Amino acid sequence: MSEELKIFKNVLVVIDPAMKEQYALKRAVKMNEILNGGINVHLFISFEMDELRKSQDTFDFYCDSNWFAELVKPLNEENIPFSTEVFWTADWHNSILESVKRNNSEFIIMSDYGTEQNRDDLSAAKWSLLRVSNCPVMIVHPATQLQRKTILAAVNMQTDNPRYVDLNNKILKVSRIMATAYGAEKHIVNAYEDSMEFPDRAKLLRDTDAKQENTHVHLGDPVEIISEVAEEIDADVVVIGTLSRRGIMAAMRGNKSEQIIRKIKRDVIILN
Repeated sequence: MSEELKIFKNVLVVIDPAMKEQYALKRAVKMNEILNGGINVHLFISFEMDELRKSQDTFDFYCDSNWFAELVKPLNEENIPFSTEVFWTADWHNSILESVKRNNSEFIIMSDYGTEQNRDDLSAAKWSLLRVSNCPVMIVHPATQLQRKTILAAVNMQTDNPRYVDLNNKILKVSRIMATAYGAEKHIVNAYEDSMEFPDRAKLLRDTDAKQENTHVHLGDPVEIISEVAEEIDADVVVIGTLSRRGIMAAMRGNKSEQIIRKIKRDVIILN
């Protein structure tokens, strides 16, 4: 496994034992196949308590050895090394972050079950995880294809704010690595809301190393533009960034990244 691909080497997969289909685990197994092995999987098995309270009248759940054997069967069949933790915690997102540290995980994959239940939002605990995770988080949409054909990277290249510059670089790096690993077509989208902020297209092409025909620059609301481009090119995964917030801002909902995740029905990778 090359040095760049090592961001996919140690993967933490979030398992919700209340759910029948584990889409996140399927993504991890497919990732191992595409990369010709080399992935280590850590299974974080836990109920998200807020979601459990919404959907169940009782906490009377059990998972026996047969359930576990069926869960890890794809890992055993593909000879993928794995480890497991089982948590019962009210501090779900912090427990995941601590598990990431303990297991040196570099990539988190979790399923988006809300779409199957006709909801277009993520829980407060998931938002908290996205805002503070130091490693990429992939939210898996049930309807997306396992094989990646089109990767869309959403950037903001018209600013010289150091935090955005760093975030753009991370987005471009991860999208490039994924496109190369999956043999997928890489697209770039750059939305801008003020006509005076039109990005330098020549610089955009140079900095993103993207084909001109795969570069989408549009005036308008970034949430609408990114979702429209993702639909137009039938993107399998969209790579976006979010800036971590603290204090009272951390408690607020509705920033652009959150709106994008709610709106698009595709796998999303979120970078902090």
